[in-house]
Amino acid sequence: MVGKPGETGIAQIQDIRLTVADIAPGAIILQVNMAGSNPGDVGFWNTHVTVGGMADSNVNVACDDPNTASCLAAFAMVHLTSSSSAYIENMWGWTADHSLERGGRQNIATGRGLLVEATKGTWLTGTGFEHNTLYGYNLHHAQNVFASLQQTETAYWQGAGSRQDAPGPWTADARYGDPDYSWCQPGDQSCRMGLAQNIDGGSNLYLYGAAFWTFFHGETQTRYNDPATMCEGKICIRNQARVTGEPKGLYWYGINTKSADVMVLDGKEDPNCYYHPGGWSPGGVVAAYLMFAGK
Repeated sequence: MVGKPGETGIAQIQDIRLTVADIAPGAIILQVNMAGSNPGDVGFWNTHVTVGGMADSNVNVACDDPNTASCLAAFAMVHLTSSSSAYIENMWGWTADHSLERGGRQNIATGRGLLVEATKGTWLTGTGFEHNTLYGYNLHHAQNVFASLQQTETAYWQGAGSRQDAPGPWTADARYGDPDYSWCQPGDQSCRMGLAQNIDGGSNLYLYGAAFWTFFHGETQTRYNDPATMCEGKICIRNQARVTGEPKGLYWYGINTKSADVMVLDGKEDPNCYYHPGGWSPGGVVAAYLMFAGK
């Protein structure tokens, strides 16, 4: 935890990796509460968050079960609370899809990637959040956010053939603005895959350059790299991102997706890859998403 709610000061952190020592379903690995007097007073450079995959965590050897309900490894990677204001540059949030240091199978269900509820000013430059259950990024009633170069990968174990459908094995928690996937039919596994980005309300959101990838479905390392689980040349995920709650002043440029049908689920135009082809096949490219700009 960095700072107390409402605290003003200076906290600058760099060249560090944060993780959980063991399966910890209640853990928010990095929570930022404080703001500075000036932009950048609270900042993170080359600060990374990992869950599993490395020998410093028991998660590396404890999550063999293909049913990820047995490995609710962390509640969330990063939470920028409503009282915070932070500058973040070069942050990788990785829920392991394989072990880097002689561990077992990495069938891990980290609940959430980056939750932004800050209103005073947030800057995200070069960030990625991979393989999380409910979402990579969630801008929940956030205000005054600049983000450039965002990247996600859908959890490999989700989708067709999975033993859990989002939000499972977690339960959506409205206190944290979780998407509940109520727009999906029960059992629709291509719909019940984690969103790359969920935007719920908020204002003054300026987003530049998103790379949202889906590579596998139902892949639990019991059949790693099986062609039946690979998303090469086919659509695997129904909705890659979602906008709801009528945000005011959302300017989103350069959305790139792979193996997704609807690129941005908004209940209005729902731009999809068929009408916006390009990029990593089967991919979609939207140069400018301005449905909620200027409102």
